Amino acid sequence: NKVNLNLNYSYTNQKINRDQDDTVNYLDTSNEIVDIWRSNVNRNTWSETHNLNFNFDYYIDDKNTISLTSTGLYLPYFKYQIRNNTDILDPDLNFLSRFTADNLSRDHKYNIGSDLIFRHDFDNSANLTLNAHYTTYDYERDQNVFSNFFDSDNVFTRSSEFNTLANQATEIITAKADYSLPISDTSSFEVGAKFSNVNTDSDITKLDIINGSEVIDPDNSNAFLYEEDVLAAYSNYSKSWDKWDINLGLRVEQTNIKGESVTLNETNTQDYLNWFPNLSLSHQVQENTSVYASYKRSITRPSYTDLNPFTFFLNENTVVLGNPNLVPSYRDHYKIGTNFLEYFTVEAYYMDYDGDIVELPRQNNETNEIAYTPTNLDKKVDYGFDFVFDYYPTNTWNLYFVTSFYNITEEANFGDGFVELSQWSNYSILQNSFSLLEDRSLNVNLTLTWVGKNLQQFQTVEDRLFSELSVSKSIFNKKGMLSLSVQDIFNLQDAETSLGY
Repeated sequence: NKVNLNLNYSYTNQKINRDQDDTVNYLDTSNEIVDIWRSNVNRNTWSETHNLNFNFDYYIDDKNTISLTSTGLYLPYFKYQIRNNTDILDPDLNFLSRFTADNLSRDHKYNIGSDLIFRHDFDNSANLTLNAHYTTYDYERDQNVFSNFFDSDNVFTRSSEFNTLANQATEIITAKADYSLPISDTSSFEVGAKFSNVNTDSDITKLDIINGSEVIDPDNSNAFLYEEDVLAAYSNYSKSWDKWDINLGLRVEQTNIKGESVTLNETNTQDYLNWFPNLSLSHQVQENTSVYASYKRSITRPSYTDLNPFTFFLNENTVVLGNPNLVPSYRDHYKIGTNFLEYFTVEAYYMDYDGDIVELPRQNNETNEIAYTPTNLDKKVDYGFDFVFDYYPTNTWNLYFVTSFYNITEEANFGDGFVELSQWSNYSILQNSFSLLEDRSLNVNLTLTWVGKNLQQFQTVEDRLFSELSVSKSIFNKKGMLSLSVQDIFNLQDAETSLGY
């Protein structure tokens, strides 16, 4: 009567294999091809993951409830192996040399997040909710990279080896209060405030293996301290009358950030105040026809890992760089649409991104290096038209179809020229779901997803067809479930991408 308790545990053991072919054209100062690097990369991942979810509610009385929830992830075993073979060719495709690069990483990680929640219900149907949250996250990666180099006669010439050890510890503390007040049967008002504090402590050490001994590489060893404080407040008002519904909201955030690179003795600070309004309006034109429109402004902050000024080596020529100068990305989202005849929805949308955060490969033609770096784009615009059809031909068959025609334009100035790319594309889903047998305990689902040629972070991705067939059967009086699924039935899911800017 007073207690509700739920505990869930899951364990996953999996291996994932991926093969990838890359071609990189290195250019001279006249943009003529000097070298062509063709690589075959095989990646294998082995992992064991434990997940634990806990929820406890105590009903103090009819108006007061206290809850404790916690989610834990523990990764005791994670092995990541990359085997790379790269052939270096001249512009006429004559063999010049090659190298192999084997990368073996072992990770350990845990992540525990807990919430303490108190809710009080007032006599006037209003309620107050207080929430305190704490997250602790710890991550460690031990990496070894070993390379062999061969000359134009494919004769071994030399080898190189290095180790890296990276750690990241993160603590997140938040506190928030939410108050909800039903003003009448047709209107309500909400207000709330939230404070969050994030602290991360990261470091990376690179050790070159020279004559069997480890030697610290000071240029690629670093420590990074990051602190982020966000104070936010919001209010929201909704109202319904006749055949109209309106929702008005406003959120304001004050953010203070400090990132300190200990080894480089560099400090980056950001302080900004932002306003985020939202508005939605809908009208019931007829019994089965309605129209609606909405606008919302939102923010996406850089991840803590992207802000780390570290260099992670996939091999000696391919690295992943952090960017401590990243700033938040803002999105203005406009939408207008209509629902009619119960089964149809037609919608148009427009999204304008300011400083969209993407990870782009930057090519250095002098050093023959590729560096994957998170970057703020100057501008990104995404607009399109969506059509949705959701229908039950019978009471055991659901037919769902959605298609979207959209255009993405990305713009950026990389310091050596302004680049703008634009691409129209189509995204469509056809899904058939069937419930079979008298008790409907057997379910079959076939989903086909078409992704047309599209633009993603200055990369052109060719057409793909995703397919999945799944069958599930409930057992033990619907207390258990057996399921089987097959994906990529037509083998058309491989991603072929090209990049040039």
